[in-house]
Amino acid sequence: MAPRILLQPGQIWTPQDSRVPCRRIVDLSERVLAYSPFPDTDTPSYENVSQSFFRRWIRESRATLSGQTEARAAPATELAKKVATLRKACGMSQSELAAAMGLSRSAIAALETGRTSSANRHLPKLAQIFEVPPELFLGGMVEQTTTMDLSPDERDLIDLYRRLPTERKMEIQKYAERRARA
Repeated sequence: MAPRILLQPGQIWTPQDSRVPCRRIVDLSERVLAYSPFPDTDTPSYENVSQSFFRRWIRESRATLSGQTEARAAPATELAKKVATLRKACGMSQSELAAAMGLSRSAIAALETGRTSSANRHLPKLAQIFEVPPELFLGGMVEQTTTMDLSPDERDLIDLYRRLPTERKMEIQKYAERRARA
């Protein structure tokens, strides 16, 4: 039996045949993933396929993972997945969460798909409902220790960021993401 291939947003898979375009994973859920050709074309197009189909394509095309795995899903996408996962783990429907939040069911659907930019203002209420720390929505529960050389101004920025309330951290992440693309 072949080892299971771990798929993550931002991965770029390069097939052995150079005439076949590379594929970059844009997003994935439990069973489905979205990918786009890499490098991106002028008009971004996404293809949604099952994860098993994508894994079969990897094996059949003898694709290898490119070294560019540092790309990640956008913070809004990661936040949306966490909200949906927590809601399901608590056995709640979107309608039940909407009632608890004082929102419409469609507003919850927009939160869970990352289609809204107002998710950060709902973080304290979501944390209260799911009984989790608000920081869970930004970075998860895993602490990762890394070692890197930082300039004094980088250290100051990190220290200031750590002092911010959770909702402000989300705003900073979105701002930095927009600027990085510009």
